[in-house]
Amino acid sequence: MAIIFDLGRVVVSWDPVAIVRSVMGPADAELLAERLFNHPDWLEVDRGTLSLHTMARQAEARTGLSAAQNLAILQAVPASLLPDPAMVRLIEELHGAGHALYALSNMGHASIDWLEQHQPFWRFFSGKVVSARVRMMKPEPDIYRYLLVSFDLRAEDCLFIDDSPANVRAAEALGLRGLVFTDAKMCRDHMIEQKLLPA
Repeated sequence: MAIIFDLGRVVVSWDPVAIVRSVMGPADAELLAERLFNHPDWLEVDRGTLSLHTMARQAEARTGLSAAQNLAILQAVPASLLPDPAMVRLIEELHGAGHALYALSNMGHASIDWLEQHQPFWRFFSGKVVSARVRMMKPEPDIYRYLLVSFDLRAEDCLFIDDSPANVRAAEALGLRGLVFTDAKMCRDHMIEQKLLPA
């Protein structure tokens, strides 16, 4: 079985409000996070078509911050992507059980570069597809097809795990099995139930 993991909010943390708070303090952190990250510009960063510097300049009007302040928040993202120890243990066990593991993530260049340089969990993965590097994003069908073709996988032999129901539905529409992630315990229970791990 090939098991394909999303990264943000599955393997590593993704908390925009906490990121803003770490740079700017608590005042208006939720509003700033909403205006900065819940915007098409952030999706273009994930797609690899917009630089952090350009986004920081373009966000001045909607955040009320200077480009330098916006950039400081954006540049704090990579180091905030901390692995969930329970998920890393699960990934190690799945790898040890003989399953091929892959990552499929919507993520910008700075974030994936940082994770590759600083996190050792990649040794359990056979490959990864990251949106910024291929200029495609979930839930677009092409990025799932790209992963399948790149690693010579059959959709029916794959389990795709993501915290976004829309992303899981898109995978299922192409014939992959899907699991909407909520937490590490639920994920582990599913693996045992599907006999991918021993009870």
